Amino acid sequence: MMKQRMAKRIAAAFLCLLTLLTAPSCGFLEMREADPETAPVSDGLLSQPKRPAEQEGATGLQLYTVPEDQKEEPVVTFAFAGDILIDTFIISDAARKAGKGQSYSFLRTVSGVYRNLENADVTVGFDSSAVHPKGDTDPTHRTPAEALETLSNAGYDILNTLGWKDDTEVLGQYGISGISTAEGGQNRFDIAEKGITAAVLAVGGDAYPIGSETVNSRIGRAAEECDIVIVMADWGSGMSSGEQCAAAYYMAEAGADVIVGTGSTVGAVDWLDKLDGTQTLVAYSLGNLLSTSSDFENLTGGILSFAVDKRTGRAGVKDVVLTPTFTHMEEGRREVQVFPLSSYRDDLAQVHFIGGLSAEGVISYVRSIVPAIYLPAEYRR
Repeated sequence: MMKQRMAKRIAAAFLCLLTLLTAPSCGFLEMREADPETAPVSDGLLSQPKRPAEQEGATGLQLYTVPEDQKEEPVVTFAFAGDILIDTFIISDAARKAGKGQSYSFLRTVSGVYRNLENADVTVGFDSSAVHPKGDTDPTHRTPAEALETLSNAGYDILNTLGWKDDTEVLGQYGISGISTAEGGQNRFDIAEKGITAAVLAVGGDAYPIGSETVNSRIGRAAEECDIVIVMADWGSGMSSGEQCAAAYYMAEAGADVIVGTGSTVGAVDWLDKLDGTQTLVAYSLGNLLSTSSDFENLTGGILSFAVDKRTGRAGVKDVVLTPTFTHMEEGRREVQVFPLSSYRDDLAQVHFIGGLSAEGVISYVRSIVPAIYLPAEYRR
């Protein structure tokens, strides 16, 4: 999606220049992003009145038609990552890693999972750290501007800032769109890509309580307007696993096609059967992508990837994989870095801040929670 925009803009500018130089006249099309709370989402196609040369029986200039073998397939890939908890330890570590002229450098912190994030058409994540411009009063957890730049370079398109009211202006400076569950915040973002429309909704907290009629009606409205509805659920600390499962079922029946939850530990992945015969994908919790917790369970996260395929005319979810991640840190909570768990080695585990860890032990923990069918091939036995 957004990762392709720069190339598309360059190509579009070149084509527009050619048109200006060779055509007697040129019209300009203004593209605007619709407010998802007030306007329905289009099907991703730009509809315009027919020009004289396009009217039935008309002759003259004919518009170029892209050959069938060159058209983009209506398949969009998504990646959803666990929560980001940037605290004073991570900020101090980023300050030590900074080069000349830098205040912080987060490049090494997340470079290990760049490929997992940037390869998707649309990359989305949770960020519990307050988003603040540089120089603002710092809460315990915050996301400084340099971290936002790194996340943008890593491929993030959307950040769910949970209870923090998303600062669209700050996030927008780095090409990231924000949604949140805060009162007065924007809790929905719509995507139109390759002929597929998708709505991403943030639910949870006091403003959008899970299980409420308000939330279910918003999900239903999104289902009427889009091909796919993806719900990002902040379960909070008071819901049991059984209550989460029941709430997920009601959101699925309301119209959710995918439900991605956040929590301090990785949760199960499953499909829920709906009354209409379709299914909803549920990843109950992606854990923490980045954290300095003293519990290894809270250092384990997941990147959920899947594809939305509309080649049959109806959008469906396929190719579901949850790639486990693990946050490494050494004495004093220094040298913080996120690894795909498959790349984490025992020599690193032996110098981990927690102590007594082994790579195989963390892998066994993940296997005990996430069904093997949803893990990458190297985790299956």
